[in-house]
Amino acid sequence: SSGINAEYGISKLKTSCFNKLRKINQMRKFLSNKQVLCLVQSLVISSLDYCNALYFGISEAMLKQLQLIQNRACRTALGLPRRESLEGHLQKLHWLKVRDRITFKILMLVFKSLNGLAPSYLADLLNYNDSSRSPSLQCYRSNRAIGERAFASSGPRLWNDLPPVISQCVELSTFKSALKTHLFKKSYCLP
Repeated sequence: SSGINAEYGISKLKTSCFNKLRKINQMRKFLSNKQVLCLVQSLVISSLDYCNALYFGISEAMLKQLQLIQNRACRTALGLPRRESLEGHLQKLHWLKVRDRITFKILMLVFKSLNGLAPSYLADLLNYNDSSRSPSLQCYRSNRAIGERAFASSGPRLWNDLPPVISQCVELSTFKSALKTHLFKKSYCLP
């Protein structure tokens, strides 16, 4: 049932974003490149990022649909032809791929929860393991796939996979920068 709801939501999001991108393309001749990029980021990328933590653990097919939105946004922002490869262009824009944007959002919520910057109902879902030598979070286990997608399960799992140099950051800005760099390098296979 949740898969059907997510599929419906992604379909509606895709339609909405593609319509916005079509309208931006129609206005392109009246706008500078910087203005086009600003419109794409504020109208489309922000829609793609809105509540994207809920997309954690969705099927590859649904994830591909979300990536298609970002790819079309990149083409529109840079005025690229339909068949041109986007890998280098997404990098040039410093955009994380959709899967990594979702991971980024969840890890930001975990960091904020652990540092008193998030609502208590989120912070209450996270607990440190008592038995481990290095500080790691307890992972909630569920018998159902939907339970594995829950913040109490996905957040600690992603957090525990972070390199210590990132998970031990104390400042939000430092953590955010280190996390984005880490995910960016991982996403684009950079050294």
